[in-house]
Amino acid sequence: MEPNWSLYFLVEDVDVSAAKAQELGGNIVVPPSKAGEIGKFSVIQDPQGAVFSIIEYGEPASPPPGY
Repeated sequence: MEPNWSLYFLVEDVDVSAAKAQELGGNIVVPPSKAGEIGKFSVIQDPQGAVFSIIEYGEPASPPPGY
């Protein structure tokens, strides 16, 4: 794999956000999945082909610094 980066958007509910993205024409690359003890994430491809991730934090994990 070539060097790359990934953009994450913090959302309140990964399941709801992934479903909305799919409803709007996005492709779910990785369905909502547990991210260890941190919370839940999903990888989505928008209709133009850009790939990004969404994440929700669960308890007791804290959001990243500066949030």
